[in-house]
Amino acid sequence: MTVEALAPSHSPQLDAQTIRAAYTGVLGTPDLPSGQQLDEMCEQITGHVGLLVPEVAAITARMRSSMRVVAVHCLVRAHQALAVDPSAGKRECYVYEVATCARALLTLLEHPGPLGEPTGADEIEQVVRRKICGGCSGSIEDGEGFEEAVFASEASGGTRGYRHTDSCAAVANERRGLLAIVKVPAEQPAGGASDDAAMGHR
Repeated sequence: MTVEALAPSHSPQLDAQTIRAAYTGVLGTPDLPSGQQLDEMCEQITGHVGLLVPEVAAITARMRSSMRVVAVHCLVRAHQALAVDPSAGKRECYVYEVATCARALLTLLEHPGPLGEPTGADEIEQVVRRKICGGCSGSIEDGEGFEEAVFASEASGGTRGYRHTDSCAAVANERRGLLAIVKVPAEQPAGGASDDAAMGHR
């Protein structure tokens, strides 16, 4: 199934070949250009993602099973990437991130898996537009202060996202504590009892 078969008639600008060439030009290049060339590359890729998001959102409502979950995840990431200021962090990282979004979205559009009647379109829209704090992993609700941020990542060098401007360190620490591995008590000597037990620990 091709993009042309899936894309509605109101999106004549959606050209799979052009999109594929654009993200390949980024992801297949170890050394990106700088200056105006990088700005133009960023603008082009961002434009493609902007066109792909509504198309993939529409077809996600018809997806089933794990494909739907994957599509929602990709839409969330793409929406977050489009919402941040490209100049807020390292520009090269941003271009790679948006190019990855373009590749994922185009793949989903071309290979959506089994489709059915649209369901849960409003729910998908709500999830896609939700902001998650990179500090505490909680939702950033309406009225809560937040800012764009770049979080350390060994895999990518930096992941762009959002964080509460009000301190959420306590929540983050609590969650880390809940996820911490429980230490197993050291094995007692064979045939013996612990010092506490032997001394009648009170």
